[in-house]
Amino acid sequence: MSMRFLRYSSFAALLMAMAPFGARAGLCEAPFMHDGGQVQLSGSGGMQLGADLAFSEVRKQGSNACEARVQGTATYGLAGLPPGKSSLDYWMTINNGKAAFERQDAQGKREPVNGKFDLRMLGLFSYGEPISKAGQTFPAMRFQINVDQKAVQAKPIVVNTGVKTVGDRQTIQTASGHQSCWPIRYTRVTDPTQASFSGLVIPIPGMTSAVTDWFCPDLDMVMKQESQQGGVASVVEVTKLR
Repeated sequence: MSMRFLRYSSFAALLMAMAPFGARAGLCEAPFMHDGGQVQLSGSGGMQLGADLAFSEVRKQGSNACEARVQGTATYGLAGLPPGKSSLDYWMTINNGKAAFERQDAQGKREPVNGKFDLRMLGLFSYGEPISKAGQTFPAMRFQINVDQKAVQAKPIVVNTGVKTVGDRQTIQTASGHQSCWPIRYTRVTDPTQASFSGLVIPIPGMTSAVTDWFCPDLDMVMKQESQQGGVASVVEVTKLR
């Protein structure tokens, strides 16, 4: 499998993991979405994702329309792949919660990356309304990820999130100190699919996860996501934010 595919796959996975970390108003209003913005993520358990990302060339047309250059490094250990580290450099455009990506070609021009997905996928950048009480619910949703066809021929990856239910507010430790946060629990199901590279067919197994997003109102962000996949626990959390 090509390193380009691995680099893009790890970047897509990281952005999927980042999805809950946006503000209610949308990713364009997230605390790190400004020139000089930075966010660090770290993961442990079955889904070992990490990133140190810097944002520049940020242009905003509103709370749900913006673009930015995203540069940094990502570390990953996914789906049985050996751990790896990649350098990242993409232009990201957000329109109504949906993200498209471009990269620089050999001539220095920007070219589209075919992979596109809805950044509201995991826990949503926009819940549709403020979280106000335990027992509040948000509807189930269905999303599709298209893998970069230049690197590999692949069927779309389909992700379903179940109804989200808000639990009792609790105080947790975050990178910004102790915060009073809402746990939002739901099930995430990724359908099985397959990809092929140079004639080699690679099965991509389905996955069912029980997920908890910890939304911290004073920061207007989800600062930690806990999940269980097949009895294996994983945590992805913000470790630095500016």
